[in-house]
Amino acid sequence: MCRFVTATLPANAPLAALDTLARAHGRQLRPLASPSVQGQLAPGEAYFLTTPGHCDCDAPLGWARRSRTTDWDEEARKLTRKGWSAAKAARALAQKREQADVDAQAEARRVDTAMAKWVAFIDAMLGSGQVRALGLLLHHYSGPLDEDIRIRERCPVKVGDALPEVLRDLDEDVLYLFHA
Repeated sequence: MCRFVTATLPANAPLAALDTLARAHGRQLRPLASPSVQGQLAPGEAYFLTTPGHCDCDAPLGWARRSRTTDWDEEARKLTRKGWSAAKAARALAQKREQADVDAQAEARRVDTAMAKWVAFIDAMLGSGQVRALGLLLHHYSGPLDEDIRIRERCPVKVGDALPEVLRDLDEDVLYLFHA
């Protein structure tokens, strides 16, 4: 179905002020009822939907784990099995590689732009002085937002210069706890 990015914050955090801050960065903080997730949170943590639109399928978080590479040798073998000559296959694959490079560069630019927004959001939340930690959880839902989810681990992340790389490598169903 769809992928969503959800968040955890201290239950006593000033939600209205933090939601205003989140909205200024293209996110939101709407309390989310999910018994399976809430049962796995630490005492004093609250759970929120950050998605302001339909879903987060195009969000760059975890992009490195989702990006795929083409096996050009296998592509060549497929064309050969179809009866293509070596020269014809080489020409076709050269064109495909060239287009794949152009597409990859455009996608990398899109990801960098979107990633900068996530970095700014996390920096703003932690820099607000209103919370010391922000948890983010990625999950690909096959049903409603209250479906059972098993958090595989809690991973503390110190925010620093490598934050974009960390965000690119986020894994699904791991609760990342960002702190300054």
